[in-house]
Amino acid sequence: MERNISDATTGFAPPNATGPCLEWFAENALSENLTFETVRTICAISGWAPFGFPGRKSVTIVLSVIGMLLNSLVVFGVAKLQQNKPLYYLIANLAVTDIVTNIVGNVMLELTEAVTYRMFMVFLVTVVHFPVILSLTGLVLLSVDRYVSVQHPIFYHGTVGRGHVLVAVAGAWVSAALLCFSPMMGWNCKGTNTSNDRCFLGAVEGSYIVFMTVLCATGVVVVVSTNARVFVTLRRRLNISAYGNNHQQVGCVHMNQQHIISASKKARSVLVIIVVFLITWLLFLWWQVTILVTIYNTWDSLMGIGVNLQFRFVFLVVFWLAPIVNPLVYAFRLPALRRVVSNSLRNGAVRLWRRLVPPQQVHPAAIQM
Repeated sequence: MERNISDATTGFAPPNATGPCLEWFAENALSENLTFETVRTICAISGWAPFGFPGRKSVTIVLSVIGMLLNSLVVFGVAKLQQNKPLYYLIANLAVTDIVTNIVGNVMLELTEAVTYRMFMVFLVTVVHFPVILSLTGLVLLSVDRYVSVQHPIFYHGTVGRGHVLVAVAGAWVSAALLCFSPMMGWNCKGTNTSNDRCFLGAVEGSYIVFMTVLCATGVVVVVSTNARVFVTLRRRLNISAYGNNHQQVGCVHMNQQHIISASKKARSVLVIIVVFLITWLLFLWWQVTILVTIYNTWDSLMGIGVNLQFRFVFLVVFWLAPIVNPLVYAFRLPALRRVVSNSLRNGAVRLWRRLVPPQQVHPAAIQM
């Protein structure tokens, strides 16, 4: 049946009066019978091919391999360290989240020919939000952990332990799953009988996108504000220490040179984290706002700003570039983790070389001669 419909619609572009191509299919019964790939092929005539840019497969494969390798090294390094510090558990959680993000992105690209157009759009929105919310909650936990350790060090080292972190991580995963997959449990246009003009491409209700946008914006505010407070606190301590060391006044905080260097590196790291985080997550919020505009306005007002190109860019950043940047910014800045990973790689390379090129054994008679 699908082949007949596809053959009948090949070369047919939806009328301009009904809006862009994907929206036109979402408002008709054809979305229940055609796969996303079929609709994408038809809509490519009208310029809508978000997954079909040149070299997409090669780019995603290369970025996936790099991201998987880096995050696997992070998980391996944390397991090798056997540290009970909450920070390392949060770093490992972020690495696992990035691996899940890579897997989800690649699976979504393979589902285009397996499910109907309407079902794929539900998968796209829900499955895209799941690793996004997981990653954001992981970054929120890391930021709160850093904030408490700097602002309240005595309380942090005396109270916060491994059990608290494991409970927080488990709660983050369960909450993200329940919230993000709620459209598959009934929070969708079909389950709530919502009109098409209040749905995103006939798949999910507009209130779901609004809720996720507000949730992501709240997470961004928390991460930026906590890291900014940490940066200001570290800079203030460095200034007070420098003033106290120079004037030797009573009551000033005294820090030796090693502590000053460590605090300076930590302040620079926090500043880099804030900048990288804002670049990545403002892009995603930009896309969320674009979706809201398409729901409560029209697609026609967005075609001039290149919404197709915008979707490709955000999709690549969220699913393939962020899993590469996160371990570099958050994990490998830790000297202990960086040291154990480099030593393990070096020892593994030496063992592999000895297996491939075994050392030649010298006969005792040759030694005597």
